[in-house]
Amino acid sequence: MIKKTAARCASWLILGLLSLPFSTLTNAAGLATITIKQSNAKTQYIAEGVVEAVKSSVIAPQVSGSITELPVKAGDYVKAGQLLVRIDTRMAAQQSAANQAQVVAAQAQVAAAQAQLSTARKEFERKQRLYEKQYISQAALERAESDYKTAQAQTNTQIAQAKAQHAQSGLSNVQTGLHTITAPYSGVIAEVMTEVGGMAMPGQPLLTLYDPNGFRVSVNVPQSQLAQLKAGPNINVTVPAASVVERSLISTNLTVLPTADSVSNMSTVRLTLPQNITSIRPGMFARAMLPVNDAKGKDQIFVPVKSVIKRSELVAVYVVDKQGHPQLRQVRLGRKQGENIEVFAGLQPGESVALDPIAAANVK
Repeated sequence: MIKKTAARCASWLILGLLSLPFSTLTNAAGLATITIKQSNAKTQYIAEGVVEAVKSSVIAPQVSGSITELPVKAGDYVKAGQLLVRIDTRMAAQQSAANQAQVVAAQAQVAAAQAQLSTARKEFERKQRLYEKQYISQAALERAESDYKTAQAQTNTQIAQAKAQHAQSGLSNVQTGLHTITAPYSGVIAEVMTEVGGMAMPGQPLLTLYDPNGFRVSVNVPQSQLAQLKAGPNINVTVPAASVVERSLISTNLTVLPTADSVSNMSTVRLTLPQNITSIRPGMFARAMLPVNDAKGKDQIFVPVKSVIKRSELVAVYVVDKQGHPQLRQVRLGRKQGENIEVFAGLQPGESVALDPIAAANVK
């Protein structure tokens, strides 16, 4: 009996301590609050991702050599055909000259082989006429025919080699042209990964370029949500780092890529952004409110994350009554969506919650 009485007194004492600070609260005029409203939040899935340029290119050379000119830097706007990188052509020029000399030599060899073939053909024809008059033997005619065929084969070989050498010389001339890299389209230099004097190697990136006239947002969506996505005409996209005017945008095109990550079980969804955007850059953080179908259609209550206070195991918010008195109330939270968090229990629609719990706690 003594233990029960002591426990009852302790419980009353705890309740008294919890209610004491709020029983003395006065009018909290000027305290920033938010009125709780029910929202069918299940009709939207908030996904986070990044801004991407629709057209983006990694510029890499097809030949090797020392970089002699690099007239652009990150952030520069370039026009289509503008010089980006020039690679030393001296080695290519030397190779081209050597190939040209080989072409000339091969052509001379072809001319000599053709002359030899002409002589062998005339000799064979002469021996045929003599054989028909029985002035020479069958063996003499066969030797003449063999010489003619041998000369013909040698000529064909020389012609094939000359063609190959000519093609190699043409390829060398083309490679000489590849030592000058120009912009494939008008855009902005996003990154430069080399410098003058550096060594260019085939396939090694030198710089990246993107077209600032077209952007999209790529977000990751769980596979469980893909079947519920609705390709609505207007999808809200937020880019917090953009200017105030361009911070909230509307996307009219949603594309789900036909692949999924085997580790995260996420699929990529792309949202095309409006054109003529000036304050958005590739890599910026973005948030998309994707419309989804929900069979439950259950209304939910959300509060700003910053309005929630956590003390040990206590999770609560300050509810402000009609007289402006903030009172701490324990709540049970659900999943977070962007800057808001779902409230399962503890609040009712129409109630006001203090946005700044620290300011609410200091109200006297």
